[in-house]
Amino acid sequence: MRAIVFSGGANRGSLQAGAALALLEAGIIPDLVVGSSVGSINGAVLACHPSLAGIQRIAQRWKSVKREDIFPGGSLRSAWRVVRGRGSLHHNHGLRRFILSLLPPNIRRFSDLAIPFFVTATNYRTGDMHLFGDDPRERLVDALMASAAVPPYLPAYHYRGETYLDGGFVSNLPIGVALQQGASEIWALEIGLDAAATVPPFGMRGSLTRTFDALMRRQMAHERELVRLAAKAGVKVHHIQMLHYSGLDVRDFRYSSQLMDLGYQSAKTYLSEQNQLAPVAAPIEPARRSKVEAALRTSIAAQAQLARLRFGILRGMLRRQGLPQDSVIPPS
Repeated sequence: MRAIVFSGGANRGSLQAGAALALLEAGIIPDLVVGSSVGSINGAVLACHPSLAGIQRIAQRWKSVKREDIFPGGSLRSAWRVVRGRGSLHHNHGLRRFILSLLPPNIRRFSDLAIPFFVTATNYRTGDMHLFGDDPRERLVDALMASAAVPPYLPAYHYRGETYLDGGFVSNLPIGVALQQGASEIWALEIGLDAAATVPPFGMRGSLTRTFDALMRRQMAHERELVRLAAKAGVKVHHIQMLHYSGLDVRDFRYSSQLMDLGYQSAKTYLSEQNQLAPVAAPIEPARRSKVEAALRTSIAAQAQLARLRFGILRGMLRRQGLPQDSVIPPS
């Protein structure tokens, strides 16, 4: 079973759209899609129509998206929201409209999708990963809103008595989910971080920021370790990492077209290199496979523990700002 896994990456999600376009042009059609944060939005559109036409739909939308579409209002409005104790710089109505504009009118629940699709989000109360997609009756918009609720820009999302935040906090590149769902071939599209792109501020806030950033990078290292172990276990893993425009402000969408072209070229380059290498799969001894699978389980457990630690720091930062109060979206 072939899976495409979309990482988080905020406004640089157009990188994934370009990379996925190159994969679909090469005939790489997924049987399963997994996504986190903005990757969940890209993944949902692909799961609606796992075809070249499906990915072209979101590629066109990324070319036209503007800051006001997702993060409406200027700095004065954001400041007023903070003064009023809203807990986020922007409301999430724009994100909801953006998501609904991408989903066909007849596709509203997981059961409506053409192929299996899973979305990660962070449970605010426990710090654990919540996986949307097991219940086919759940609405896609709820899963995507929860997975893309990145503080302090957007409020947390309240759903069925729980509060959720961005899925990237617990699993930015959810390869483990694809493995647990039985994927034998994984195409991982990771929007990475460039260590030299940003300089954290000084003081207490800067200390927390640097600590959180260090834990985030360690989490990503664990995810890359999963890539290595999965390959050892006989899973075909294709890891395409894109670091372009790492220092870009989260609300800046001016370079979406350029990012899409860079993502497309990254995937085309990877495909070209793979064709030149022409790897030959060697059979894996049962004893070695057993050891590797045990190491995989250990790595997944360690990743979850690290995610809870990192989220504990984030939760402390959020409590200093006040828990968001305006993120409930009524059913429609």
